[in-house]
Amino acid sequence: MVLLLLLAVDCMALEQEAQGAMSGRQYAAATKRYEDAVAACPGNRSIQLGLAGAYLMDRRPKEALAEAERVLAAAPAESAALKIKGNSAYLLADTGKAIDTFIRLLDLHPNDGDGAYMLGRIYYQEGRIEHAIGQFERALKTSPGSYKALDNLGLCYAARGDDEQATRYFLSAIKLVEKDHPEYEWPYTNLAELLLKKNDPRTAFDAASKAANRNPTSPRSFYVGAKALEQLGKNEESLNWTQRAASLDPDYSDAWYLMARLYRKLGQEGKAEEARRRFTVAKAKEPARRK
Repeated sequence: MVLLLLLAVDCMALEQEAQGAMSGRQYAAATKRYEDAVAACPGNRSIQLGLAGAYLMDRRPKEALAEAERVLAAAPAESAALKIKGNSAYLLADTGKAIDTFIRLLDLHPNDGDGAYMLGRIYYQEGRIEHAIGQFERALKTSPGSYKALDNLGLCYAARGDDEQATRYFLSAIKLVEKDHPEYEWPYTNLAELLLKKNDPRTAFDAASKAANRNPTSPRSFYVGAKALEQLGKNEESLNWTQRAASLDPDYSDAWYLMARLYRKLGQEGKAEEARRRFTVAKAKEPARRK
């Protein structure tokens, strides 16, 4: 009996260590700790789910999918495992399996707002805008405070050309994240891109700046800010922002394309040529990055 208690405590301690690494976004370390925990505590479903989630966050979707399916073999209705399976399948470019998994999740758990949101994201990426809108609205019925669903509804209406409705949703998302979710920058960047399309670069730059302040590791926020600065005629400042975007993601082809244009405007043809070369290299990698 004492031995069993000691083993239980060890399992709990290992799981807590892994959870701590996950909270600190140390996903490789979390994966290693969860692997140790699974080896020490076979059959512990909570630890198996933790490992599947760690694999997913550590950009190891094949391992995440395999671990999620092990959990589902014992517990077919486990919602967390179904979510990991669906997301892993999508990252592995198996869109059909991803959609089927999220539909099954919603059949088993009709009020799962996360499942509706995830399915909506896939439909949006596939260009099935009306289907996406339906799922994001479903997510909001379950979770009225789902700022991600609001933000993505904004993207859907922008894709439909309804800029007024898109702006309304982006602003609704911003209202929810402004204080309560300081790490979430997406609605600011999405609004900035919409404002650029509407020829309002000054307000667009304000939104992009807020996004970059919230998440200084977001290359897209710096890229959108750079586009706004270029439209404002501030080419040197725009170049600084573009360089930051490219440094954060060296395979960001749009950033290299903009950088080449800015160097050309500034009369630095040699650097413009190098940026064009980097653009070509990054562009060639895009199909592989989408897999």
